[in-house]
Amino acid sequence: MSASCALLNATLSKLQTGVLLVDSELRVSYLNHWLEGALRTSAALRDDIPLLELLPELAGSRLLKTIQQALQSGLPAVLSPSLNPHPLPLFHPAKQPGDEPQAMAHALQVIPLRQDGLQHCLIAVSDLSTSMRRENLLKAQAEKLGIQSLTDELTGVANRRRMNNHLEEEVRRAARSYRPLSVILLDIDHFKLFNDRFGHLAGDDCLIRVALSLQARITRAGDLLARYGGEEFCVILPDTDNEAALAFAESLRLKVASMQIGHPENSCASVVTISLGVASWLPGLPETSTGLLLKADNALYRAKQLGRNAVVGHVRAVIPHE
Repeated sequence: MSASCALLNATLSKLQTGVLLVDSELRVSYLNHWLEGALRTSAALRDDIPLLELLPELAGSRLLKTIQQALQSGLPAVLSPSLNPHPLPLFHPAKQPGDEPQAMAHALQVIPLRQDGLQHCLIAVSDLSTSMRRENLLKAQAEKLGIQSLTDELTGVANRRRMNNHLEEEVRRAARSYRPLSVILLDIDHFKLFNDRFGHLAGDDCLIRVALSLQARITRAGDLLARYGGEEFCVILPDTDNEAALAFAESLRLKVASMQIGHPENSCASVVTISLGVASWLPGLPETSTGLLLKADNALYRAKQLGRNAVVGHVRAVIPHE
């Protein structure tokens, strides 16, 4: 072997990618050390072993047909890893003795070669495992960031941005399906006084506890609890008419009061309470998400005027507080 051939062979043996060379009769002319290890074959293979003797699983495979076409046409080809995730039986080496080897995701290039009148085909193999792990990590991080961008950082419920998007979608869906839609805006009574008395850390804890209590009542797909801002929350109730929304709002009021979070500065009770305003969209009436929120906000304002710890509907009368 000449010095240049020896150098080339040594170089190819050090590559962390696979190199497989077959002749026009589909006999293996060269197999580098990396690919031998990934194929879990013996390094003592003879150079002219038939490809199907080395890899009998290739019989009738897309890869074998691609190699044959490249030899006949002289045109290169690439096997897409998305369509052909495991064209060769490649494995990562076991990390510990006794561990099961893990299948290796890889990509292949099939390149025809003509030298001194002889036709060969080079199969170049690239390990995609690292790039796929990186891609999966980036995807998971992007999904996490996407969730965080739609979640209130303190309470963990939906934030104002998600609420706006969800309400817009539900208004359009209600108009298409001719189904009712209700919105509840609620406010923790005298929350500023609570903060002034106990401090902001206690106030944050109160907000979290109230949010968790309200969230526990949201059980239907499509219903959404969101932090509207400060101590205000919004509940979106698709397929819910005004009567049902008023009853649900009252259940929320009772749920929060039953937590018995002490609030001596509350003028309507000695515990933390909420006031709620309910607005409903009825099929056949023109409505927008902004208009629905405005009606709920007006109803909430009236609940506060009536002494707080109450539910008021935009359409109907008050459910008085105890």
